[in-house]
Amino acid sequence: MITERPAPRAYYDITDSEAAHLRTRILAGERSDTGAGRPVLLRGATVITMDPEIGDLHPGDVLIKGEQIAGIGPDLLDVAGPDAVIVDMAGMIVMPGLIDNHRHCWQNAFRRLIADADLDTYVATTHGGMAMHYRPEDMHISVLATTLGAIDQGVTTVVDFSHNSRSGAHSDAVFDAYRESGIRAVHASAAPNAGAWEEQWPADLTRIRERHCGAADSRHSIRMGLDISRVRPVRELLSIARSEGLGITFDGVLGAGAAPEIGELAREGLLGPDVTLIHCTDLPDEVWRMLAASGTHVTLATTSDEQIGIATGLPPIQTALDHGIRPSLSVDVEISLAGDMFTQMRSTLMTQRMGTAMRRYRGDTDCPEMLTNRDVLEFATVQGARDNGLGAVTGSLTPGRAADIVALRAEDITNMPLNNAIGTIVQGVDASHVDTVFIAGRLRKWRRDLVGADIDAIRRRLTASRDHLADRTGWTVDPLRPAGNTRPAFDHLASFVDHQQHDLLES
Repeated sequence: MITERPAPRAYYDITDSEAAHLRTRILAGERSDTGAGRPVLLRGATVITMDPEIGDLHPGDVLIKGEQIAGIGPDLLDVAGPDAVIVDMAGMIVMPGLIDNHRHCWQNAFRRLIADADLDTYVATTHGGMAMHYRPEDMHISVLATTLGAIDQGVTTVVDFSHNSRSGAHSDAVFDAYRESGIRAVHASAAPNAGAWEEQWPADLTRIRERHCGAADSRHSIRMGLDISRVRPVRELLSIARSEGLGITFDGVLGAGAAPEIGELAREGLLGPDVTLIHCTDLPDEVWRMLAASGTHVTLATTSDEQIGIATGLPPIQTALDHGIRPSLSVDVEISLAGDMFTQMRSTLMTQRMGTAMRRYRGDTDCPEMLTNRDVLEFATVQGARDNGLGAVTGSLTPGRAADIVALRAEDITNMPLNNAIGTIVQGVDASHVDTVFIAGRLRKWRRDLVGADIDAIRRRLTASRDHLADRTGWTVDPLRPAGNTRPAFDHLASFVDHQQHDLLES
C-alpha cells in the first residue's frame, strides 16, 4: 500500500487509480508538478543491508532521496519529511540490488537455443554464426530485453561484456537500450571475435565514454573488455585502457592455456585492482598467488563453467577462497543458461559445500569452512560492486550510496512464514518473488510488474530480430527441434569459423 502524508503521522489510503498515478509520476520519478524529487520511505520491512556497520533490521525503514539512500533505521517516519511517499513494506525483505558481473547481453534473441551446448558449439553458434549478421537495431532490442529481464529478476547492475559492436552505431544502440530499461550498466567494450566490422575499437572508447557515461548518465560506466580475439597486443591494449582511466575485464581466462599470459602480466606488474578476470578455471597455484598479491579481482561463472564445460568444468570457488580472493558472480550466456542471480548463488554455494563434504567424508582433516548463504549473497552484491569499479557507489544499503534496492515477497505461499531472511533470499526466491526494484532511486518494477515497459511490443521486435538473424545465418526456427542442441547439428556452421578463431579456442 502507498500512502501520502501531508503532515507527520497523518495517513490516508490511496485508491488503485491514484496508486497507479503515484507509481508512474512520483515513485518512478517522472517530472510533474506534484511528484518531482519527493522522498520515498520504504517502511516496516525486514532490511538486509550487507553493510556490517549498520547490520540488518526487523522491522526497519529505508529512506530514498533523489538517487541515493538517505537513511536506514528502525523508524524513520519523523525524519522522512511531510512530503514523503510512504510505501508499506510489511512482509517484504528489502535488500541491495543484485549485481551480475559478466553477461553477453547482445545474444538474447536466442535465449536457450543451445541449452545442451559445449564450448565449441557455443563459439560456433555465436561468434561463428549469428554474431556477424547483427545490425544496430538487433543489438538494441536484444540488450533491451536482456536488461529488462535482469531487472525483473532483481538485478540492478550488469557488466555487459559487449563483444559484437561492429560499428559505433552498434555501441550507441546498446547504450540507448540501457537508458530505456533503466539498468545500471558497466559496459565492458570489446572487439568482435570474428567476421567483418568497422575496426573502430579501441579508438572508439573515448567517444563512447564522452557521449554515454559520466555526466551523460551516472548509471553508466565503461571498462575495456579483453577476450580471446586480440586486435592488438595485450600490453598495448592495457596501456590504452589505463591512459583513458578505464578498468579492464578479461573474459576467456580458460584453463592452462591462459596461465602463461596471465602469469607474465602479473610478473610484469600489469595486473592489479583495476583488473577483473572471468572464469579462471584450472589456473596453477603460482598464478593464483600472483593474482592475490596484485589485488586482481575474479568473477566466477559457475553454471557456465559446469554446464558448458569451461576447461575442467570446475569453477575455482575454493581455489579463489584459499588464496584470499572473495569472488563475484555472473550469468555469462542466456543462449544456454538461466538468467537469474539466485541460480548463481545457489549453484556456487552447492558446488563449494559439495567439495568440502566430499573431502570430509574421505578423511581430510584440513578442510575449509563451508560457505554460507550470506557468503554467496555478499558475492552477488558487495563483491560484485567492488569487482566492477562501483564499490563506493552500490552493492549495499548504505546512506550516501545509490538507491539500488530490491524488495522480495517473503510472505508468499512458498516462503511463509519468514524464519530466515538470508536463507529465504538465496534458497527460496525466484523472479516471481521480486516485487519492487529501484535503480538510482527510480522505480523500475512495482508489485511484480516492470514500470513503463511495453512487453508485447518488445516481444514483437525481439522475435522479428531473431527471425532476421536466423534467416541470415541459415537456421530454421523450431522450438521443438532447436538448431544446435547437439554438436552434429552444427556441422553446417563450420564455414563460419575461421582457422584463427579455432586455433585461439584450442590454445
